[in-house]
Amino acid sequence: MAVKNKRVATIDPEGAIRVGSVRTFLDALEKLEKPPGTMFFYRGHPSFTYRLQPSIYRDARWVENEDIMFKELILRCPNEFASLASTFQTLVKMQHYGLPTRLLDLTTNPLIALYFACDPFEPTSESGEVLGFGIPTNEVKYYDSDTVSVIANISRRPSSFALPQEKLTKEKFNKDSTIRYLLHEIKQEKPYFEPVIVREHLESVTCVRPKLENPRIIRQDGAFFLFGVTESKLNPAIVPERYIATSAAKRILIIGSEKRRIRSQLESLGIFQGTVYPEIDRVADFLRQHYATSTES
Repeated sequence: MAVKNKRVATIDPEGAIRVGSVRTFLDALEKLEKPPGTMFFYRGHPSFTYRLQPSIYRDARWVENEDIMFKELILRCPNEFASLASTFQTLVKMQHYGLPTRLLDLTTNPLIALYFACDPFEPTSESGEVLGFGIPTNEVKYYDSDTVSVIANISRRPSSFALPQEKLTKEKFNKDSTIRYLLHEIKQEKPYFEPVIVREHLESVTCVRPKLENPRIIRQDGAFFLFGVTESKLNPAIVPERYIATSAAKRILIIGSEKRRIRSQLESLGIFQGTVYPEIDRVADFLRQHYATSTES
């Protein structure tokens, strides 16, 4: 059963670091441990209660029909996807256009994450949150990784997709009919792919660096968490706790009443709707609101 995109607070938010300006936010980041050999990524939520789950799991009907939505969008807009070489790249483009996917946006720029925590499109008086993730460099994947292909192609499988319940040897696991159908999907994009899937990969959340092939990813210094499953397709894999640098008392909450002021400070640093969303309709919308007689908070 899919759950709404709400992250259950593990501690009283009052015990976290509360920031109300860009300066205090940067001070809070300085307190995070950054072990050598890790890459840091960030994500901003307008509400501290958001769960770390991708959009496909925000509505039960979406994940139940993930494979159908995937095929229908390509069927209806074939030219948009004709040049894409992999399922992962296809998911990135679908995410860009707003289709629910098993990707969760990240950024390497903490100020971009702060902007999303103060998102004017999701006005809320609740405290927002910026999460930091310290991921071992050798666990960060790139767009052409075989592991990425394995997880991404889960999106093509029907809602009945589930991993064998019994613990099988690698050989028997890969002979299971469910896994053989997944292998078929993978081989469509990688004919050379060795017919061996590791169960742990299917049950993992992987950080992926995408191709910088659209302006939004470039402007947002974008990356993604790509979600596998927990036992069945209807249940997402869980982001490892060891990745979350802002857990427990190091949570960074953005004071709700200060979001407008923070957005103004970010704008002076060149981070605003027109740069984060470089598409012409978003830039026009920013200019319309910026020069209106009165602006929304």
